[in-house]
Amino acid sequence: MLVSTPVCKLLGIEKPVVQAPIGSAAGAALAAAVSNAGALGTLALTWLADVAGMVRETAELTDRPFAGNLVLESDQHRRLDEALEAGLRIVSLFWGDPRPYVERVHDAGGLVMHTVGSAQDARQAAACGVDVIVAQGWEAGGHVRGKVATLPLVPAVVDAVAPVPVIAAGGIGDARGVAAVIALGAQAAWVGTRFLVADEAPIHDEYRRRLIESAETEPEWYANLYDVGWPDAPHRALRNSTAVEWERAGRPSPGNRPGEGEEVARLASGDPLVRYSSAIALRGATGDVGALSLWAGQSVGVVKRRQPAAEIVAELTSRL
Repeated sequence: MLVSTPVCKLLGIEKPVVQAPIGSAAGAALAAAVSNAGALGTLALTWLADVAGMVRETAELTDRPFAGNLVLESDQHRRLDEALEAGLRIVSLFWGDPRPYVERVHDAGGLVMHTVGSAQDARQAAACGVDVIVAQGWEAGGHVRGKVATLPLVPAVVDAVAPVPVIAAGGIGDARGVAAVIALGAQAAWVGTRFLVADEAPIHDEYRRRLIESAETEPEWYANLYDVGWPDAPHRALRNSTAVEWERAGRPSPGNRPGEGEEVARLASGDPLVRYSSAIALRGATGDVGALSLWAGQSVGVVKRRQPAAEIVAELTSRL
């Protein structure tokens, strides 16, 4: 029998799984497919020009709840207002201080989730009135908030903020991982890498192939390899030719890395992608796609095949 947790009721979902905001792969098609499967889909809204359009497009594909994520490395009030006006009611925040945004979301009748990397950060977020805490372990792909692994982090955060519900993130890629974090006291699992290989994720076939073939040891934690847009933003990605050359050069800081500014690929639109760009290798890209930032968490070792998002949701919750 499927476990239904209090956070499921709060978010209006049936299954305790949240699809992580996996960059430009987290668009309307993927988020809607995950939500239609009974979990919570999430849009990556931070760098979009048309936030309202993305929210409305997703709402046309699903009548179920979905979230939108904003990274608070810069002011996001305009995008937040546009998203709320378009109907978004579950807002996921990351990296910065959620305090200036919580009241605005609550005034619109919405809920706020905030991602943290330590129990202390969790306490501060809960004190701001955040409705749900996402405890992100060091194993996570993409942007990595802290340096504590999921196993010790989740119970520490659960104890620190009770009765505020906690969702576990980082290193969760199959039903065993979901069941494990529920046992740790989390009320849902936050999953990114597994959803990158979903049919509805518009990533390049080479990127998908690398994900499926990679072992758990291949995603590396980098302090400053890729140009994510702001300083002091560690991240985790698959080791590739760009990383190898950077390592051979002695891991120099930005401005001194080999091949900086070199075009290695192009988007389907024809726009160039340069080495060390944080852009995801999307469908239709051409060139040396494998040299781009191939974001992945350590759960990649259990990612074995491409599937529809609904099948992934069903498998993730099959042990509950």
